[in-house]
This record gives sequence, structure tokens and C-alpha cells, in this order.
Amino acid sequence: MNRYKYFKMIFFSYLLCGTAGAVDMNINITGTIYIPPCTINNNSPIQFSFNQIMTYGVDGQANAITKNIPVTCTYFKGTPYVKVTGNQLTGAPDNVLRVSTTSANYSRFGIALYQGNNVDANQPLRLNGSAARGYAITKGLTNTGQANSQFTITAVPYKTGTADLAAGNFTATASLSIVYN
Repeated sequence: MNRYKYFKMIFFSYLLCGTAGAVDMNINITGTIYIPPCTINNNSPIQFSFNQIMTYGVDGQANAITKNIPVTCTYFKGTPYVKVTGNQLTGAPDNVLRVSTTSANYSRFGIALYQGNNVDANQPLRLNGSAARGYAITKGLTNTGQANSQFTITAVPYKTGTADLAAGNFTATASLSIVYN
């Protein structure tokens, strides 16, 4: 019985002494807030088909193709940026996409891309770049700051050097994104 009283006394003393040994724990909360990219061409591939080009007709001006591409943005505040990710043709300006070809021209032949509806050296559609979001759009985007717009791109065959190209098929691929920031 003494033992029971002793236990009772310790138990009540413990209750009167304050906290029951709570431990503080940190709460870590993480997440990402991002600006969603725009939907380009209704999520369908953009096709530039040059068909047949004369071997001597590649001069960076002739055979240009212009495409008006629909752009839908859920966020459209601020400045629009475009990023084209692809392989640059060595020895060419930073807006020339390298092609794959069945001829010996692989290292000399590419497709130059421009913002807007013509070949304009002042409006290149630069590849890659160091900025995560790409480059500010300076030409070719209609209805800037609205949900639905159109981006115009001009593509033209380009070669380095002056020698004629050998005959052969070619392809080129790149990815395009537009985001407002």
C-alpha cells in the first residue's frame, strides 16, 4: 500500500510540473510556381516542306517559306519570349538549324529561321541561347497580350561557302516554345 501512495504522489507531481515533454518539429513545404508555356499550333508538328530545290539555288534568300502558327496562352502578361531548341549549323549564324542529309552536304547546309514574314537579318529566330526562356519576340506575333495570337516564322535554305551543294534529301528538327514573362 505504501508503494501505491508513493506512485500516486509521483504521478501527481509529474502532472503539476508542466509539459509532458513535447518536441518541436520543423515543417517543410515545397512547391514551384511557374508561368505555363503557350500551346503552339494546337500541339501539332509544324511542317515546312521545301520539296525540290536546285543545287545552285541555296543562297539564304531564295525558296523561303513563311508559316503563320496559331498560339494559345493561358498566361499572357508581360513580354513574350520564344525559344527554339535545335542543333546549330557550325560556322553559320545562330539562327541556322543544322540538317541531316543523304548527301555530303551535312556540314555545310542548314535552314535559317526568322521572326516575321520575310528573310530579315535584323529579325533572326535564334536557336538555343543561354536564357531559360529564350529570346524576346520582336516581330511576327499578332495580338500580343491576348490569349489567342499567331506567330509568323520564315524558314529558308542556307549554306556555308560558295560551292554548289550535292543532290540529296534532307530533314531538320527543332522544338519551339513561347512563354510570357
